[in-house]
Amino acid sequence: MSADQTAIGCGQYSRDELELAALARADAEVPVPAGVGEHIESCPVCRAIVDRFAADNAFLGEFVQVGRSRESSRSGSRAQAIAAEANLGPIAGYRLGDEIHRGGQGAVYRAEQLATRRTCAVKMLLRGRFASDRELVRFEREVEVVARMRHPSIVTLYESGVSRDDEPWFAMELVDGERLDVAVRARHASPREIAQLVKQVAEAVAYAHRRGVIHRDLKPGNILVDKDGVPRVLDFGLARADEDGEAAGNQVSPSAGATRAGEFLGTFAYAAPEQLAGDPNAIDTRCDLYALGVVLYECLAGRKPFEGARSIAELVEQKTHSAPERPSARNPAVDRDLDVIALRLLAADPARRYDTADALVEDLARYLDGRPILAREDSTLYVVGKTLRRHWLLSSTAAVLLVTIVASGIALAVAYARAERERARSERTLQGFREALGSANPESGKGSADISVDRFLGLIEENASDALKDEPNVLAGVLDTIGIVHLGFDDAKRAEPALQRALDERRELFNAGGCTALELAESLHNMGRLLILKNDLPAAEAAYREALAIRERDLGRDHRLALLTGRHLASCLRREQRIDEALAMYDALFRRASARPDYPPEEFAALRNGRAFIYFQNNQLELALAEFTGALEAVRRATGTDDDYRVGRSLFSIARVEDRLGRRDDALMHATAAQEILRKRKGGDAATVVDIEKLVSKLREPSKQ
Repeated sequence: MSADQTAIGCGQYSRDELELAALARADAEVPVPAGVGEHIESCPVCRAIVDRFAADNAFLGEFVQVGRSRESSRSGSRAQAIAAEANLGPIAGYRLGDEIHRGGQGAVYRAEQLATRRTCAVKMLLRGRFASDRELVRFEREVEVVARMRHPSIVTLYESGVSRDDEPWFAMELVDGERLDVAVRARHASPREIAQLVKQVAEAVAYAHRRGVIHRDLKPGNILVDKDGVPRVLDFGLARADEDGEAAGNQVSPSAGATRAGEFLGTFAYAAPEQLAGDPNAIDTRCDLYALGVVLYECLAGRKPFEGARSIAELVEQKTHSAPERPSARNPAVDRDLDVIALRLLAADPARRYDTADALVEDLARYLDGRPILAREDSTLYVVGKTLRRHWLLSSTAAVLLVTIVASGIALAVAYARAERERARSERTLQGFREALGSANPESGKGSADISVDRFLGLIEENASDALKDEPNVLAGVLDTIGIVHLGFDDAKRAEPALQRALDERRELFNAGGCTALELAESLHNMGRLLILKNDLPAAEAAYREALAIRERDLGRDHRLALLTGRHLASCLRREQRIDEALAMYDALFRRASARPDYPPEEFAALRNGRAFIYFQNNQLELALAEFTGALEAVRRATGTDDDYRVGRSLFSIARVEDRLGRRDDALMHATAAQEILRKRKGGDAATVVDIEKLVSKLREPSKQ
């Protein structure tokens, strides 16, 4: 018993503890501290006090029962009966059960919320009403911190208050699960499964950091894996919060925490070196990242990174000046990417760790997807190695095509001179090339934006230019394909030389009778796409109109390619602020496309997107939102996936409308999803991705309202 608690009776136990013993006589579920019952049996002084307390409680109980009976006979209200039952316990409205956890700050009990019969967890401050001001501040801060967070991997707070004895408490979601380390061992989790679990924890930590909250005590005991396999972060008793809400970068207001200089809070084994120093000003979000590194390391290797330390002083020395051995040294199933991620998290210098929890989430996602992680210098050998492992078909095809183009170029030149029949062969070669290399395009293929295709494209263009110099039409087709892939990554700078040269070659060929008008129209259409990306709208309109005239004349107005160029032209007119003309064109295209039963649903979605953009520009926001949402549903049905670049683009459009409508939470959710998809498909430098990141950053700023 602490010295500042009020002792009564013989002095061995406090009044609170004897009152609990008295309550337990009427309710066996009331928790009684260990040893109190045995002491009462042997101590007549304390027994007399407990008898008095029990008699008082019985009297109060009879009084409540009379009131409850009268009220029940009057109104039959079950709520009054529940309230009367609840008032018999230490917390009105709750029946406390067994203690399920005890930490440095508080004890957690299994409980039942009587009004709803919901099972939950109730946390009470260990020293109750006798707690110090600093302990009360920390407990109240935990209530405030947990109450403002809603995340699938963070426990939900239901209610908080003060008990009948002026003791603070709060009720929260009861997580029925196992500690993270226990769950990993019990399930014999593979390194990939461990990475997935830690990624989910990191997502929760990133969510907290974005709201200005540092946990400061992350460890397996504070992470429970529920029955659905979802890790849940709990116990924010040592959390440090930014008084202004959103944290700026890694820094959180020192005044927001209840930590004094020289005071250590947390768990030594999981604490960062700067945390052990006891300097509140050194604490930032990277302390949580270090703790996650220890958690990841322990789950992978089966032991903590500095488990051999024989004293606290030695532990601090090792954490500050030593690097742990790789997890793979203990577990050969761990590959080098997970080694790198874990060791980066455990860097003694905070500047060498990940900058943010979001960056850690990104690298774990890359690892799980088989993409190159960002935690190492991306040497050419490393990136190519990852590319070949993940996209062996694409990479092998590109390499073979490179050899094929170089080797067959001379043969093609000879073949063209010998016989017209060889033309068919060369066109089959070109078509095979387009189909294979097109899979690298994020707008048409299954690959992702991190594929290192630039090197392949550069080599192909260079060698094709030499090998196919006498076959300009085949060369133009190769260059067009290369340009289209670059356009898929919003890379106008690399696309322009290839597309311009292809168009020049085909104009010259068409004038000399060496290629068809439709081949020229293909290059004109692709040039229009490039000019749109460069924002040269008058030139783009001219290219599209020339291509459209050829396609409508040679294929018919309702052909898919004619409708495609028409849609691109309408988009160009919209960008030129010729709104009425653009909307009329979209409506006409929609009617013509609807008459075709075989018209691709994703093309219908693109037409709806076009009309939605016009509504957006006209500030007809509800109409725009309906069209964008319809387009999104159509794309999902057509592709059967949530990972298509068009899904990401539609989500971005929806987020922009929701932002304009003031629906910030919905906008942030959709913009973040779009960011993830398009960053993966197009790469972080793509113009669209940059625009999304600006929107996400804006939406994460605190509201000025």
